[in-house]
Amino acid sequence: MQSPKYSPANSCGFCGATSYRRVVARDTLGVLRATERLLCTGCTREFPDVKTWRQGRQDTPAGFSPAG
Repeated sequence: MQSPKYSPANSCGFCGATSYRRVVARDTLGVLRATERLLCTGCTREFPDVKTWRQGRQDTPAGFSPAG
């Protein structure tokens, strides 16, 4: 008899990581600031919000980073 696989409710829909961080990018004046976007600490995909991070949907290509 196999027990069901445990998956935390607050985790990445792609990799299962349980944390993320805000993306830091330069604003129009060249100052580094935290953006509204999130970066998963496991798979390093970017997400527009927590709900999308949890569901595993992505609206930008993997590895894209606006900082530079």
